[in-house]
Amino acid sequence: MFDFTELESLHLEITNNCQASCPMCTRNIHGGIENPNLQKNGWTLSQYKKILNEEVCNQINKIMFCGNYGDPLLNKNLPDMIEYTLSVNPNIEIRIHTNGSLRNTEWWKDLGEKLNKKSSVIFAIDGLEDTHSLYRIGTDYNKIIDNAKAFIDAGGNASWAFIRFKHNEHQVDEAQRIAKELGFYEFTLKDSSRWVLEAVFPVLDSSGEIVYNLEPSTESDIKIIDESIIKNYKNILENTEISCHAKHTKEVYVDAQCHVFPCCWIAMIPYHPPERNDSIIEIRNKINQEYWKIVNDFGGRRNLNATKKSLRNIVNSVEYQNLWEKYWKEKSIITCARMCGKVKNLYSKPNDQFVETRNFDE
Repeated sequence: MFDFTELESLHLEITNNCQASCPMCTRNIHGGIENPNLQKNGWTLSQYKKILNEEVCNQINKIMFCGNYGDPLLNKNLPDMIEYTLSVNPNIEIRIHTNGSLRNTEWWKDLGEKLNKKSSVIFAIDGLEDTHSLYRIGTDYNKIIDNAKAFIDAGGNASWAFIRFKHNEHQVDEAQRIAKELGFYEFTLKDSSRWVLEAVFPVLDSSGEIVYNLEPSTESDIKIIDESIIKNYKNILENTEISCHAKHTKEVYVDAQCHVFPCCWIAMIPYHPPERNDSIIEIRNKINQEYWKIVNDFGGRRNLNATKKSLRNIVNSVEYQNLWEKYWKEKSIITCARMCGKVKNLYSKPNDQFVETRNFDE
């Protein structure tokens, strides 16, 4: 691994709370049922300042407020966290990923004035007024547009991230036109890769009944995680060369419980909801066992808690410097092979695949 003095970027989950119920998000089970394994938490301002002390703020050049399960705007301390960070390091780049349906236009105007010109907000807007909430359940398209406009008009840099499905694929061109008209600097088109066994994803209500199905775009070149991949994961793992993304980008991830890992993919493992598909239970249990082996090898979660030990001490620890390389060499972590191996999609990829990014300044 890299030394603390080489650390360049932080990915922070300052809360795992969210008002939305996106069906493919693992904070719930297919949209309608809350994930019983999720331990909700949000950072206090004092925790943030302890983790990102002046040494850390001056060391890094980028912060991403995102995470696995929450929307950073659900942490009321976000504006103060930003203000503190920029007071220490005015040149740092801040990227905020959000569904954009929270707070009012005055809040967004203030954020647009507060952020520096390097920074930006990525708004997840998956369609137009009639389709957006089919995936972003619990959000309001018109409110998002109003908030984004207030942010942009105040000088903020905004990016529109559009996940393409069958139900909204016909609106991509119109969404791009609106994005450019409103002053978004960028429009990113993505395809979900969370299709397991079949290209249909049922959306459930709170009673567990199917209300409708999501389907991939007819224009997507998707790869379904089929039975052969699931059954042969051991052989695939043995023949996978792992090249850690976090190692190359010099990044660490800090989750909502303040635990430090190289990436969000490892950190999300223990909070994944119960599996509904019998075909996946074996591999999911194996992934969970690997996570707890990691924690035990580090001497327990306390040794990975950034409020108990400094980021410098965690990153420079003998365990952090050596164990990850050992795991990759021995090919003993399925998640690492799945996300950073040359053989992709060993099980299911927890992020969405970028299809196209259009920069309106080009």
